[in-house]
Amino acid sequence: MLDINIEVVRGIIFIRLEGDLTSGTFNNLNLEIDNLLYNLGMQFYVIIFADLFTIDNNVFDMIQNKLYEIFLSCGDVVMCGVKKIFKDKRIIYINSEDEAFRYFSI
Repeated sequence: MLDINIEVVRGIIFIRLEGDLTSGTFNNLNLEIDNLLYNLGMQFYVIIFADLFTIDNNVFDMIQNKLYEIFLSCGDVVMCGVKKIFKDKRIIYINSEDEAFRYFSI
């Protein structure tokens, strides 16, 4: 099971994930991001992985595809609570949610 908590702070979307991120539960995250990106036009995302229990290896490709989709829509992404897992230089990795405000100019 995956719990997704979404909060908007000063125009930045904070997506907090808790539980197990599998190919089955990723679909819920995918739908949430699609709604934010395409229906609401949100551009700035902080995805917080700190409270995940497990991440399936096959999910990394799905996450990477979603990140590229955000970039192609002129969005920016900061990843929190996870080591550098993708080589794309557009992705910023931080340790604390508070650090996110340094990377977005709104």
